[in-house]
Amino acid sequence: MVARAVVALTAVLVLGWLGVMERNVRLQERGAAALRSKGDPAVLARAETDLRRANFLNPSTMPDLSRALVRRAQGRTEASAALLEDVVRREPDNLTAWRVLGLLSPDAAGRSLAAQRRLDPLDAQRR
Repeated sequence: MVARAVVALTAVLVLGWLGVMERNVRLQERGAAALRSKGDPAVLARAETDLRRANFLNPSTMPDLSRALVRRAQGRTEASAALLEDVVRREPDNLTAWRVLGLLSPDAAGRSLAAQRRLDPLDAQRR
């Protein structure tokens, strides 16, 4: 009887976690789609909220990368670079974050290029 209760509780917890992950994916997709809104301030504001909410129990940094692009589209370049700096601090091997940071922040271009060379030396040779 106890074993069945443990299995049932585990199943409920797993289903709840999967539900949260599905919600996060949908919020992330909706937030990223807003980048195609041609700069509509209301759409971009809603996208930032969606992407912030997509971080709940989410191990991925993709919502933060998309949020940085939304901030850039809003004209908030410094806030965008600050968020990207946070992402590369948490994940120093995130090649995408380093590339975007290098494009959006001239101050970080040298560090970005060095990180790109370290993480993807073959691509760095082609560039």
